[in-house]
Amino acid sequence: MPKQSLLKLGGKKMTHQVVPCVRRAHGSGAIFPLTCAQQRLFSVNYHHEGAVHHWYIIPTYERDVLQKAISPKNVPVCLDHGQLLVDPSILEKHHIRYHRIKQRPNEFVVLAAGTLAQSFSEGANWSESIDFALPGWIEEGRASAATSPCQCDISNNYSLNTIDVTLFTHNLIEKYISSHLYFESIAIIII
Repeated sequence: MPKQSLLKLGGKKMTHQVVPCVRRAHGSGAIFPLTCAQQRLFSVNYHHEGAVHHWYIIPTYERDVLQKAISPKNVPVCLDHGQLLVDPSILEKHHIRYHRIKQRPNEFVVLAAGTLAQSFSEGANWSESIDFALPGWIEEGRASAATSPCQCDISNNYSLNTIDVTLFTHNLIEKYISSHLYFESIAIIII
């Protein structure tokens, strides 16, 4: 985990929960179902090498609309734990905004807190991702929203790795911001 990560404020227990994830697609058509980063954190994904990786990214503010569109008879469907693949035509039919991205080797995709994403590969490739937090994840209530239980079977085991957001007091966040995010002067040169 990077030295300046906000999650480091939670100590070793926290840093051991958030580790990089390496994904390998062994051939064309490898599918990665709809999911969200652990506890709706931010996520950065790096494509190391191989075939193009296609992303369908659904912003956080579309989560409720998607939930209503795919939930039969208002029975909640888990959107967070990779149990579902959503046909883009459903997104279009319900006017759900989404972004299609083609990720090539040596490119990053950064997902905002709470963003839903699903993807597939054109061929063999490998990539790596890591979740991270910014002060807004806590201050805007995204960390608390992420602790609401879902209806899937995974949630029972998943909750064991829930990040204790009470560790992040306002004073601790302010100290983090002043030591890691503020710069005394920034010079910008436009050519």
